[in-house]
Amino acid sequence: MTTGTNGAEKTGKNAVGLRVWAPAKVNLFFEILFKRGDGFHEIQTVATPVGLCDELEFWLRDEKTGAEIGETSITECVDEAGEAVPGVPLDDRNLIIRAAQAFDEAFGTPTPVAIRVVKRIPSQAGLGGGSSDAAATLAALNELRGRPFSNERLREIGGRLGSDVPLFLLDGASVGRSRGEIVEPFDLPEIWLVVLKPTEGLSTPAVFRQYVALPPTSKRSLDDFCAAVSIRKQLNGEDKPRKTEKEGEINGDRWEKWANKTSKENRADGVNGASKENGTNGTPQANGEAAETRAVAAAVGGALFNRLEEVAATIWDGVARYRASLAATRDVLGVQMSGSGTAFFAIYPSEAAANDAAKALRLQCVDGETVAVARTLAQTFRLETLESTAK
Repeated sequence: MTTGTNGAEKTGKNAVGLRVWAPAKVNLFFEILFKRGDGFHEIQTVATPVGLCDELEFWLRDEKTGAEIGETSITECVDEAGEAVPGVPLDDRNLIIRAAQAFDEAFGTPTPVAIRVVKRIPSQAGLGGGSSDAAATLAALNELRGRPFSNERLREIGGRLGSDVPLFLLDGASVGRSRGEIVEPFDLPEIWLVVLKPTEGLSTPAVFRQYVALPPTSKRSLDDFCAAVSIRKQLNGEDKPRKTEKEGEINGDRWEKWANKTSKENRADGVNGASKENGTNGTPQANGEAAETRAVAAAVGGALFNRLEEVAATIWDGVARYRASLAATRDVLGVQMSGSGTAFFAIYPSEAAANDAAKALRLQCVDGETVAVARTLAQTFRLETLESTAK
């Protein structure tokens, strides 16, 4: 078995394929600086992969007969129930096929594979499902070929396919610049979220066209966002709140200082501070780690910003409605639309709090809406060797 794009053991010689879990992403920060001469927009973003994943299988040989695959194709694209996903092309209009073609061109020799896709990431959601699948394709083919390309080279190939593809080829959270294809690591611990995808979708080009039509606004600073969420480093550095000698717990007064760094903007939107009911009663070390996690989650929740959310609100009346639904859940630390929408996500201080919120939201959902509990991922892809059932 292989796990991850960085540092994974090479696939065994007898492997007939790979299964890859390709995650969605959420944008914790997104600002548009200006429109470039090439028609793209210069952006700054902080994005993180989360545990809502598509599942892709890449077969070098037929699963049942063991015969070699002659030509790369998507054999099926289904949902969790095994039903065909409507509206998903299986030809070279699909980024998966284009990614395979780009890899073959760079490698110089075709790598024929049969590809099966189980889609869990909704489309037109701002969650990067198509880009993640493309990145997973590059990572899988590179693995099957014995890793001829570095991750940096794969990001170069992926950047020509789409602006979001490179961020999935870097483990964990990242800062994206230029049109999004220039990425660097961003230190972010595990945070629990709930993702809510309405039935409606938004076209990314349409949202950006609307942005151009709106009056100019002052820009948010990426540096300010990074400073606001640097609480993890502060907690682990000289400014770390003192622990009691006996209990090892962060001093209550200092905890309040860190946990209540929620911005006035999010408070005005009905987002509450961290609940004290989500504490732990484990070992001193566990209590300290849980307090740090809550503090970081609160800091991130208070610093969330997405320029495209206010743009989307001018062309879709669901922005305020879905934001309010998430903001009304218990223990929520921050709410935001991801990317160009229409998916929203909310941050919570613990897995239990996220599960409770998701349960409440599902009671309000209509058919076609998606509610998923997920956590941020330190490792973007998870890969597993596939074996043929042929005798």
